[in-house]
Amino acid sequence: MNSIFWERAHGGLTHLPIALNFAAAFFDALAFFCRRSSRRREFKAIGYWLVIFGALGSLGAVLSGLVLTKGVIGGTGAVLWHHYFVWPAFILIVGLATWRFLVGREPSRRAFKLYLAVILVGCSLMGAAGFFGGEMLLGH
Repeated sequence: MNSIFWERAHGGLTHLPIALNFAAAFFDALAFFCRRSSRRREFKAIGYWLVIFGALGSLGAVLSGLVLTKGVIGGTGAVLWHHYFVWPAFILIVGLATWRFLVGREPSRRAFKLYLAVILVGCSLMGAAGFFGGEMLLGH
């Protein structure tokens, strides 16, 4: 298969996990800050499943990116910057999803507070990786 296929596959496979992880952070934050809401448990359940599905989806994004780069991690210019941000984001998101899966939907308040801080860092890293991914497409 040619590189145009993998460019399109990578672009298509990255957007869903990004959206799922951003939505997970949003619903988990709602669950944390809306302690008295009757929907708190629903927000927490939604965040739980979204981060797990987001992490699973990120595997396809990473695999298609590795095929696209022929397994080269690093590079120069925007590719290098993309990799600086995407690998830490990937590790954080997969780690957080694994932790959520093992702990379940009701971690302690203190642990959940730390989780929220880390998922926000992961979302920031994903956003930066996406920015430099776009820069590669635009040729800057």
